[in-house]
Amino acid sequence: MIDIRLDGESVDMAPNTSLTLERWNPLLEFEKVPGSRVYGFDLPNTPRNRALLGYFYEPQVGYTSRKFRCEKYVYGQLQEQGYVMIQDVKPSGFSLYFTQNLGEIFGDRQNQPLASMLELGQEPVPVAPVAAANHLTDRYCFPTIENPAFYGNAAVAGWGGLMNEYSGVAYNGYARVPMLFLRWVYQQFGNLTGWSFTGGFWQDPDLARLILYNTYSLDAPSALVYANHLPALTLPQLTMDLRKLFNLYLEFDVRRNICTMDFGADVLAGSEILDWTEKAHPEHVKAPELVNRLELSYALDSNDAQLKPVPAAMDKYTTLETAANEGGSVLPIQARVSTLATNAVSGRAVTSQAGQSPLNKEGKNDSTAKLLFWNGLVGGEPRATAAHGARSLYWHGANSLAGAYSGFESFKANTFSITKLVYLTSADLALFSFRKKVHIKGVTYLVGSMKAVLGSTGPTIPTEVQLWRV
Repeated sequence: MIDIRLDGESVDMAPNTSLTLERWNPLLEFEKVPGSRVYGFDLPNTPRNRALLGYFYEPQVGYTSRKFRCEKYVYGQLQEQGYVMIQDVKPSGFSLYFTQNLGEIFGDRQNQPLASMLELGQEPVPVAPVAAANHLTDRYCFPTIENPAFYGNAAVAGWGGLMNEYSGVAYNGYARVPMLFLRWVYQQFGNLTGWSFTGGFWQDPDLARLILYNTYSLDAPSALVYANHLPALTLPQLTMDLRKLFNLYLEFDVRRNICTMDFGADVLAGSEILDWTEKAHPEHVKAPELVNRLELSYALDSNDAQLKPVPAAMDKYTTLETAANEGGSVLPIQARVSTLATNAVSGRAVTSQAGQSPLNKEGKNDSTAKLLFWNGLVGGEPRATAAHGARSLYWHGANSLAGAYSGFESFKANTFSITKLVYLTSADLALFSFRKKVHIKGVTYLVGSMKAVLGSTGPTIPTEVQLWRV
C-alpha cells in the first residue's frame, strides 16, 4: 500500500497507483551529486487534493511557485522524501513531478560564486595581524609564501619577494594576503543557507588546517571583504572538487539540511553486508568493467611560472597498466582545485604569479582555486604548505592524494557488473544504504544503482539492481 504525503498530509490516490524510484551510489559518481529520482505521477481531482494543492485548477487562482514537501511510504515504511511541484492540472486531476532537489538545495546561493558572495561579511583591515592563527577558531591566517612575481614589473621599495613577510615581530606592510580557513567558509555558508556540514572529512585533524590560497592583497582596501579572498567557484563546485581530491563519499539529507562528507575508502572497506541470496532472481546480465584504470589530476594554474615544467609531485597520477587491466581505458578524475609547489631548500610554499594589487601595473591577475595546509609557526615564521601530518596535496610522494584511491583503484581493476532483479520488502528498501554491501551466492557486491516499482502487488517489490563485484 502506497501513502503519499504532502506537507505531512496524506493525499487521495487512484486505485493501483504505482511509482518508480531510482537511486544511485555516490561512491561511483565524480561529476555531480546523484540524488534519488521518482518519476512524475498523477493525483485524482478530489476535494482533499484540491485543498492540499491550493485549488490551482480554478481560473481565479494565480500561480505561486511552490515546492511541496513530499514523503512516500510503502506499507508504513518511508521510502523517499523530497519535494514535488505542479506540472499541470486537468479536469481529471494533477500531474506532479518529484525531485530530491539536489540541484537547488542551497537556494539562490546554489550557483553563486563564492568570490561574489558579499553576504559572507567583512571586517576592518587588521592593523597588526596575528601570526600564530588558531585554525580551529580563527577566520583566516597570513602565511609567508615565496612569490617574487607578486608585483610584476613594478618596483616596490621595502618588499623582499614574500607574500605575508614576517620579521618575527610584525608583518611587512606590502603583499599582505589573508587566507580563509576552509572550515570557516563552510560554517559561514551554512549560516546563510541553513545547512550544516558533517562527517569524517571535518573531523580529520590535518584537513581541519586547510586554507584557501589567493593573491588579493590588502595594499589599498579599508575593509577585509571575505569574498575577495575566495575562488570563483560555487560551493557545490568546491564540494565536488573536495570529493575528487580526497575521494569523499557525499550524502545530502534534504529534509534536515545536512551534508555528510565521509571518506570513500572507509565506505568501500566497510564490513556491513546484507545477504540477498534468497531475494535474488537466478538470471542476470553480466558485463566486464572496461574502464578499469584511474587518471587523477588537478587543473594547474597556467599563470604560475613555478609550474613550468610541472613538478613531478604535482603531475597527474595514472594507474599502471598490468596483465590484469590490459586493454582497459582510464577514468579521468580532475579537480579544479590544486595547490602550490614547495621550495625544497626553504620549506616554504612557492609560486611565481602576479598578485591582485593597485601597485601591480599588470592589471587584473586572477589565481585559480588552491588549497594549502596551515602549518602554524615554523621556526618563528607563519607557514602554509601542501603537506601537514599524514596528509599531502600532491598526487605523488609520501601521504599522496592518490593514496586515498588505492582501494577504489583495486576495486576498478578487478570488478565486473551484474544486473538482475531482486525482490525486496518495503523495509528492505527503506533501510537500505549504499554504504552497505550485499552478498548473493558466495559473491559480495557493491550496489551501483537500484530501480524499484513501488505499489506493485504482492508482499515484495521487484527491484532492478546493478551490482559491482567487490
